[in-house]
Amino acid sequence: MSYRTFGSGTSRHLALAALLFATLTAAFAPSAPAAPADWNYRVRPGDNLWDLAGRYLKPDVPWQKLQDYNQVGDPLHLPPGSTMRFPVGWLRQAPAPARVIAVIGHAQAQDAAGTTVPVTTGMSVGYGSTLITQADTSLSLDLADGSRVLMQSDSELVLDRLSAYGRTGMVDTRMRLKRGRVSSDVVPLNGSAARFTVSTPNTISSVRGTHFRVVADENDGTARTEVVGGHVDVGNAKRHVMVDGGKGVATAANATPGQPASLLPAPVLDCPRQPLGQLPASIQWKPLEQTAHYRIQVAPSERFEALVLDQVVDTPQANLPAMPDGPHAFRVRGIDGDRLEGLDATCVFTVAAHPQPPLILEPQPGAKARDTRPSFRWTESEEAVSYAWELAGDEGFSHPLASQPQLTGNKTRAPETLPYGHYFWRIASRDKDGKLGPYTSALPFDLVPEPPAPAPGEPQHQHGDFVLSWPAGTPGQRYHIQLARKPDFSEVGVDETLDKPELSLRKLASGRWYARVQTIETDGYAGPWSAVQRTRVPCTACRWAAAGGGVVLLWLVL
Repeated sequence: MSYRTFGSGTSRHLALAALLFATLTAAFAPSAPAAPADWNYRVRPGDNLWDLAGRYLKPDVPWQKLQDYNQVGDPLHLPPGSTMRFPVGWLRQAPAPARVIAVIGHAQAQDAAGTTVPVTTGMSVGYGSTLITQADTSLSLDLADGSRVLMQSDSELVLDRLSAYGRTGMVDTRMRLKRGRVSSDVVPLNGSAARFTVSTPNTISSVRGTHFRVVADENDGTARTEVVGGHVDVGNAKRHVMVDGGKGVATAANATPGQPASLLPAPVLDCPRQPLGQLPASIQWKPLEQTAHYRIQVAPSERFEALVLDQVVDTPQANLPAMPDGPHAFRVRGIDGDRLEGLDATCVFTVAAHPQPPLILEPQPGAKARDTRPSFRWTESEEAVSYAWELAGDEGFSHPLASQPQLTGNKTRAPETLPYGHYFWRIASRDKDGKLGPYTSALPFDLVPEPPAPAPGEPQHQHGDFVLSWPAGTPGQRYHIQLARKPDFSEVGVDETLDKPELSLRKLASGRWYARVQTIETDGYAGPWSAVQRTRVPCTACRWAAAGGGVVLLWLVL
């Protein structure tokens, strides 16, 4: 090793000290990634050097360089089964845009020039693009090699590189997660130059085929990598750690990656075996020890390409949102004290809840009817054009006493006189295509003789003129109820949040009203609105109110 002498005395000592410092710094600094090795090709019968050069080499790389590099004597006759070595720098490389295969909610794509467009299913996004998802939004990208990336809500992802090495099968994918969450399912990478990395402001996660999740927390600058299967190298300028499947690593802001820790096991999930006939419905699982939170996700299919629901809950129960009929997928995982999310428990369930049944006006469950040909009334569902009504003497409706499969309107009457006794009735909606939705639960009532006239001075009815009620949820839940004159709720007449599943009003104007309700969880999360129901408040209600009576409705479907 040679160096220049700067003089004698102090100057020479300073020069030697500077040289020694530079040498030590270079020795202990993180080494740059080694250049990828050659890409190797196994020769097939009929191959020749000209065809291989034209297929894989850049246009400015002559075939003679490939001949010299591999010491090929006869370019026309290559021994089948032999290996041809291609320097990676000589290979063709072209952009390999990603394709959006699913999106739910509102997302934007911004190109390198700053042009912003809405993200739609089927669109292509290339390198240099930035994807931004809003609240309650998710999308999936399909990459050139078949790998997939699920981008969750409130996230920002930059596609730094999306390229392919010609027809070699090697791809180079580099993404930068500025904030939020992504989950990647990476196919095994083929070739020495293939790469898949997801970086955050303080870590880089590099893989060669695995399923892993990356989180970049914008609030505190932390990053987390959770490896479901395979192996992921997580590192920064200070340290690299190898994280195996079933483990995760958390990295604080401006710190080295921590030690890999085991992820929580998948919860034991009680997957619904029968189609869900009413929504919202719930799915439960067994609690995990030392777990205070769970992440729940619902998707239209078990591939989880986009999320209908992505939420953190505190109890081992998920309240499912309103969804169309058909198969759906659900998964849940525990969250530990370091906010690492564990392994998924997944199930597929079926919804068969549409068209939803109407709400019940009379008789209410447990009510007493006195007309031996009792009347039955209900609201009119916006999803229905007709209704199917049944009456029975047993809860299982094994022997119906009467049925009307094609009722229109919102009321009917028992076709014959009934003896006093205990009865059940139920109602279902039928849509414009003739599809019959689920029935309400069996609604009991008693047919009894008229009571004697009340004695003077008995207490009067304590409810308001109009009462709307529905089954209670879990303890601590609250309820948000709206009544409107229009089905789009552009003119809301009543908007209240209640501690009990009942709304009692006085002097509600007569005429047509539309109603909907949503459940508010103990943590403040507001669930989906129920199906819109309509009813008509007759002007006779005013007269009933003056006499101490009222119009009472029971909400049966949420």
